[in-house]
Formats: sequence, C-alpha cells, structure tokens
Amino acid sequence: MQHMIPFPIRRPAIRPILRGLALPGLIACALAGTGTDARAQVTTSQSALDALGAPPKHPAMLPSGASLSASQGDTDATGPRTDIPGSHAPATAIASPAALAALPPVAAQPPANPVLRPPELHVPEHPFPPPPEVRADPQARGRAERLTGGTRLHFTTQSADMNPRMIAALQTFATVMQKLPDQHVSIVAYGEGRPDDPSTPRRVALSRGLAVRSVLIHAGLASTRIYVRAVGLPGENAQGAGADCVDVTRSGVVASTSSTPPPR
Repeated sequence: MQHMIPFPIRRPAIRPILRGLALPGLIACALAGTGTDARAQVTTSQSALDALGAPPKHPAMLPSGASLSASQGDTDATGPRTDIPGSHAPATAIASPAALAALPPVAAQPPANPVLRPPELHVPEHPFPPPPEVRADPQARGRAERLTGGTRLHFTTQSADMNPRMIAALQTFATVMQKLPDQHVSIVAYGEGRPDDPSTPRRVALSRGLAVRSVLIHAGLASTRIYVRAVGLPGENAQGAGADCVDVTRSGVVASTSSTPPPR
C-alpha cells in the first residue's frame, strides 16, 4: 500500500526516519543536507514500517524520584511526545510520594524579624570607702566665718585640727547643700610657708582640704559633688583669705564677701 503524505520536514527530526525507509539515495541526501524547512512527497511502505517495530523511547531527564506522566503516549492531545529528541514541548513530571515527603515543610507565614539585644555586661560595683571620720578637738584654736554661699574656716599654724564649732558649721552647710542636688561644693585650701618652698604649703593645704571633705561626706554629701583644690600660699586671687584659711562654697559663688563671724 502506497501513501502520499505531504508534511514539513526538518533535518534533525527526519534523520531517524530515513534510516528505516528504503528511499532513493538522492532524496535522502537532498533532505539531510538542507537546514531549512522543505516540503516533499514521501512514498512509504507499510510492511517496511511494521518491520522496524516500535520506535525507541528516550525518557526525559527528571529529578530523582520523578517519572513521566502515564498519560503520555507517542502523540497525546496536547502535542508531540516530549521524549523524542528535537521536541520543544516541556515534560510533565510527577513527583513520587517519597520525594514529596522528603521536601521541607513550607510555613504558612514568613518568620518574625529577629530581635537583637545588647550584650549583658555585669560590672561589679565597688563603692568608694569613706574617708576616716574627723574627730573634733576641743583644744584646737580655730573658728568658722560665714560667707555668701559658704563658710570660711580659720586654722592654727601648721595644723588641720578642727574644734566642735568648725565641724558644726560644716554640718550646717552640708544640710543646706542636700537641698540643692544640682550644685557641687568647692573647697579651696591654703597653707603657710616660705615662697622658696611651695611644696610644704601645698601639703598643709591638702591635709586641711581633705579633713573638710571628710566632714562633709560623713554629714551626708556624696563624694562626687565635692572638689578639693590645694592652693598652698595665697596669691592675688585669694579674695581676702589668709594662709591658714579654707573656703567652702557652693558652685557659682565666689568667696569674696564675708559677713560678721559667728560668736565663739
């Protein structure tokens, strides 16, 4: 039985068919040597086609655990077979239940944004030990003078001892400063000595300033609010203070105006 079938022929798709057909060599060479579409009348023999048997199948490359759909045949309703070389139709892959079980689960909603917390630093707190408490010396010959915004203490020569009245004046000043937490205390201490030996007056002034600071701390003032400055010999900026004086004032006040000293 002879069939006259006109159809478009491409070189990659016609070569496997030409191997099984008994065509003249001239037609085979003409069709295999062209790279463009052509139309030709091919005479086929049904007995020759039956002798070739079923065409070999070339399964498409699929992921592990997937297989081609069983509904695909030599030619299905959607188009040509996808396992024939040269076909451009996508292959339909169906994953096996084992492959589906191996896939990670998909969350219903995206994860929440991470919260970054600062590292916890455990810093040990070691409060400063308070200085030794100053004891009042009834034999100390000193006095306290009231200033605008503070107190001026007068010491004896080369001494840092204070009598009960001097300590009471400092405690009263500390009580006033507790009501002014936004201000600090300034202690300016002086000392007597020779001009050619500035170290000795500064050491005397420092011992007096630290004694006054100790009284204020034990009276309830924080040490961070107290600033001590040991000047030594009084200079031009002493504002009337002598070599045996210590000025205790609050911030923003210059110890320059003195009032009548309290009775002894």
